[in-house]
Amino acid sequence: MSQVKWKISLLFALITLSIFFSLLLSSDKFTESMGNEVNTTAMAGVSGENQVISLMNRLETGNGSEARLNAATELGNLGEPAASAIIEKMEAENPSLGGEIKSYMLLALLETGDKRAENIISEYLGKEEASNAAVADGVQSKGEVPEDIMLAIQAKDKAMRESLARSMTSEYGNDTDLLEEALKAEEQNSTLYTSFVLSNFEFESENETEILLQALKSEKGYVRVSAAMALGQKKEKAATDPLLKMLAQDYPLAGHSAVMALGEMGDERAVNTLMNELKNNGKDYIRSSTAIALGKLEAEEAVPYLIERLRDTRASVRSNSALVLGKMGDETAVEPLKNILESGKDSEGRRKDSLNTGVDVRKSTVLALGGIGGTESTQTLIGVINDEGEIPDVRVAATIALGNIGSPEAVNVLKKTYENQNMNMNVRNGALIALGKTENQEAAEFFIKKIGDKDFGVSAREALINMGETAVEPLIENLKTEDQKIKDETALILIEIGDPRAVEPLIEAYK
Repeated sequence: MSQVKWKISLLFALITLSIFFSLLLSSDKFTESMGNEVNTTAMAGVSGENQVISLMNRLETGNGSEARLNAATELGNLGEPAASAIIEKMEAENPSLGGEIKSYMLLALLETGDKRAENIISEYLGKEEASNAAVADGVQSKGEVPEDIMLAIQAKDKAMRESLARSMTSEYGNDTDLLEEALKAEEQNSTLYTSFVLSNFEFESENETEILLQALKSEKGYVRVSAAMALGQKKEKAATDPLLKMLAQDYPLAGHSAVMALGEMGDERAVNTLMNELKNNGKDYIRSSTAIALGKLEAEEAVPYLIERLRDTRASVRSNSALVLGKMGDETAVEPLKNILESGKDSEGRRKDSLNTGVDVRKSTVLALGGIGGTESTQTLIGVINDEGEIPDVRVAATIALGNIGSPEAVNVLKKTYENQNMNMNVRNGALIALGKTENQEAAEFFIKKIGDKDFGVSAREALINMGETAVEPLIENLKTEDQKIKDETALILIEIGDPRAVEPLIEAYK
């Protein structure tokens, strides 16, 4: 009996111990669970803050538009904490933040729906508008002289300086290394030319301009050349008469530098002499540089002389004269320019003019027609674009020229050219670029449709930004799209254009 009692007591003890340990384990799990809840609550703020920082870094350093758009969207989903971080970053005026990154930050701010977004975006777009206006004030109006003609003339100018540099090397060897460096420099100023003069010319005066004027009489030809170039860059009109004398009496290389200097100085007293040199000088490089100089002086009385040089015996003179006629925009040049294009091709009953077959002459001619504009120029350029027998580079130049005209007819032709799958690809791309240069709402609407295009989306975005205020109204209308990605891209473009008209539509679109 005692043995049975002992077994019952042992069983009871084991059951008691089992219950005790079970309760103990349950208590530990409860404590751990409570601890985790407290820890999660405490860490939530830190985790959210880290997420904002991580996304901000992705937005700033992301590789490509897609990555930055995704980061902006995720930041937008975080709401007020993200908005505060963005505003703090924007207000810090961090110089490392480029305009494009700021645009993505403002897009993210819009997507947060934060009430502060309107004031921040309004302030930013106001600054952008002021900045764009300041830039516009310092640039010649696109309607006056097309940028492409100015760039072509600059390229001609540089080529002439490089030619002079080669001639100096040929004649003087290593003695003119610094002068050659100055002539070949992309950005021209008087510093290098003056330094060369000071190191190669004995002078008594302390006045730099007086030293340069004295150096025009140096026994060393290369010193005279450098002094002329320096005075031209300084736009020193006291040098006009000495330079005109140099052009008339000095050796050809010095005369060449005198022409370039006279073109830079802007003194109308040089016009008559330059017109005479354009007509009669026996050196083609001096006739070429004289045409450019007359263009810089905006000497309208030189138009007949320039038209005459379209029949020069040298292609370079014809090309330069054509560009300057395009810069001047005189309609009397249209027929002679058309004749260059026509006479450079085979025609029944007429011998082809070989000088007018070259790509340089023909490109300069079509750019000139774009600078002059008008119905006749437009029709001629359309013919060049559609001529499959024409040199492809000339056809591309014709699309650019047509874009510079920018009329509704020109825009329509450029659109059709781009959309023509059978057209030469370079010509199609030229038409796309040209459309981007037109101040035309119809062209803006065309590019808006291409924003989502995988091949041309980037080009469309750049074109719309370059169009500026012309594109604003069509872009605002496009904010109504149901495609979120297109909507975001549209908002980014509006932010980068910086027109205050976009503020309210942007806020409304992201409510």
